[in-house]
Amino acid sequence: MNKLTYLYTWVFGALFFSLTPAIANSSESAVAFNQPQLVRIDFTMPNGYVRHLLLGFTPDNAATDGVDFGYDALNLDNYPDDMSWIIDNQAYVIQGVGAFDETKQYPLGMFLSNSGNIEIALDQLENFDNPIDVYLYDAENNTHTLLNEFDFQKNMTEGNYLNRFIITFNQNSVSNPNQDLLSVQDQTKEATSITYLRNTKELRCTSNQNITQIEIYNIIGKRIGQFPNINRKEFKLPLYINKERYGIVKIYTRNGQTSKKVVF
Repeated sequence: MNKLTYLYTWVFGALFFSLTPAIANSSESAVAFNQPQLVRIDFTMPNGYVRHLLLGFTPDNAATDGVDFGYDALNLDNYPDDMSWIIDNQAYVIQGVGAFDETKQYPLGMFLSNSGNIEIALDQLENFDNPIDVYLYDAENNTHTLLNEFDFQKNMTEGNYLNRFIITFNQNSVSNPNQDLLSVQDQTKEATSITYLRNTKELRCTSNQNITQIEIYNIIGKRIGQFPNINRKEFKLPLYINKERYGIVKIYTRNGQTSKKVVF
């Protein structure tokens, strides 16, 4: 059964099992109340492929943080690089849990046969009455990345990472008593950083040197944008990409250039 089939199985299964006959025959507002609230996470592998993960909250607590038949979908793929929710030491691509609770935390497992650049991003929130914050906690560096604003990007070496990454909903839900929590800004301080902010459709580029020029290429190498004479260390560029899912962004400074694959 493929990923899409599992997705529909969980969504429709969650709605079916969580509604009693009395509720099913009630008003549309009652049905809407019982709709799962969905958090969609994308993991970009070193080879550029994307794993879609789904976390669903059942407002009537029909599911739990453990394994629930009809709500959780095992990861049955055998990719050389992958990421999954970890429930009872097993890998899942879909996890259904109880009502949303900002103090809860949900571990992720990363499995890499290849070293390279990875990205963890918030793709979409669905059915929340009010916006929520979604953080990725990195236990090794003791950092929280606000995925609503920044994609987590890092060059990783091959290996299995089972106790490092956790999805949380506030910066105090996971902490390391031996270190001060770093802000999102601290976490993203690098010599050069390239991030696409999906919420605002902006390309954000920062460097510790003045950026002289930015170029954007599609995945087959055709240049689709060029922005010269910037001469700033931080630059935000409105960027509406309709046809391209992936691209290459090049930043030029007086010290050379930096290229990065970006998911638009």
